[in-house]
Amino acid sequence: VVSLGKSASKYNCECKEIYLPNGVSPQELYDVIDAECSNPAVTGIILQQPLPKEYSDAQAHISSKKDVDGLSPASLCALYKNENGLRPATPSAVIRLLDHYGVEIAGKHVVILGRGNAVGKPLALMMLARNATVTVCHTATRNLREVCRTADILVSACGVPNLVTPDHVTADTVVIDVGLSFVEGKTCGDVRADVYEKCKAVSPVPGGVGPVTRAILFENLAKSLKQ
Repeated sequence: VVSLGKSASKYNCECKEIYLPNGVSPQELYDVIDAECSNPAVTGIILQQPLPKEYSDAQAHISSKKDVDGLSPASLCALYKNENGLRPATPSAVIRLLDHYGVEIAGKHVVILGRGNAVGKPLALMMLARNATVTVCHTATRNLREVCRTADILVSACGVPNLVTPDHVTADTVVIDVGLSFVEGKTCGDVRADVYEKCKAVSPVPGGVGPVTRAILFENLAKSLKQ
C-alpha cells in the first residue's frame, strides 16, 4: 500500500487508503466497497490480499469497471472468454516483461509453478491466448524438476524461497520469478541465486515483476478512467 501511495503522485493520481479494524464483519467490508464503487470520484479500487476466508465474496463487490487489479469474478470471466476487460496486473506484468525483452511466447512451452487465483490460473489463460503451450504445476505434480526442464519459459509464483534450483532449468530457459518472501529481514523470490548463472535470462527479486505490476495497476486505472 505504501509503495502504491508513493507511485500515485508520480502518475498525478490521488491514493485513498481505507483501513478497517480487525474483526469487522463481512457485510461491513462489503458495504465499504459498495460505497466506493458508487462514488463517482473513485476511478479504481484495489483490495489488498490475502484476506481471511470469511471475506471471500469481497472481490465480487468490486465493479469490473473499477477493478484495476483485474481479479473480480466479472474481470476473470472476461479473461476466460478472451473478451475486453481489465486484466490481472501481475500476470500482465509477466507478459509485458517477456514482450519488452523480445522473448517469443507463441509456440513456446510455458511452465507455471503455482495455481493461485491471482497469478497462476489467470497467467495460464493469458499465455494460452498468446498461443503458448501451458503446463501448470502444483504441490501434487510428480517429477517437478523434469517437467520444469522442458520449459522454454518457467514462471514461479509460489512464494517459496529457493524453490527453483539449477536442476529445474537448462541453459535455454527464460525464468520469471514472481515469488515474494522475507528471509532474515531480506526480500527474496522463488529462484535460487545460482540459477542466474545457468539459465538464459531471469527476472530479479526485488526489482523485476514488482515494479512492472505497479505500473500496470496505474495503466489499468487510466483504462478505467476512459471507461
